[in-house]
Amino acid sequence: MNVGLMWYDSDSSRTLEDKISRAAQRYREKFGRWPNTCFVHPQAMVEQAESDKRIACCLESGQATVHVVSAPNILVHHLWLGESNGDSPKKRMAA
Repeated sequence: MNVGLMWYDSDSSRTLEDKISRAAQRYREKFGRWPNTCFVHPQAMVEQAESDKRIACCLESGQATVHVVSAPNILVHHLWLGESNGDSPKKRMAA
């Protein structure tokens, strides 16, 4: 993912799903498409079961799925959303 939207949300009353849904809707407004990947700080994954890396976000056009990835280089309370091309970061770095 080369281009994305950085989103900050420190509201502890919102779930991770709610935060991603709000950020994804803003992404849609800005880019005209829904994101399919969201990078979060590892601390945010505490809310999410390690076995369930996908969060179904109820978005304006129905149901969309965003792949949530834990990344230590993302700051706490920040989300980085975008459209992944399917390559892992290791594959892109090797090229």
